[in-house]
Amino acid sequence: MEKINFWTLVERVRLELADKVEFMALHPRLCEEDGERLMAHILTPLLTFITPACAEKRQEKLLRDGFAKAGVPMDSEHWVPISMAQQDTEQVLAKIKAALENGSK
Repeated sequence: MEKINFWTLVERVRLELADKVEFMALHPRLCEEDGERLMAHILTPLLTFITPACAEKRQEKLLRDGFAKAGVPMDSEHWVPISMAQQDTEQVLAKIKAALENGSK
């Protein structure tokens, strides 16, 4: 993820996609205990969560406990994983835009 400027990414999401994004949370490791605590506080069945992070299959394994603790299913209605591996800022932004256009609540 060395090609991603996270501050530029979140600022562009904030400015360009504000009408489609309820909120953003930046956490370095959602798969750790403190990340799971954060997920327990913010995950709700009323929203779809887009998680740009490692490869999708890996996210599924690493974030499963956080979703379970929050009582939110890891299905396409509630969760859209995005792989940031080997991507740059523009590529990740394009993936986030596509996820929002493809039916996130």
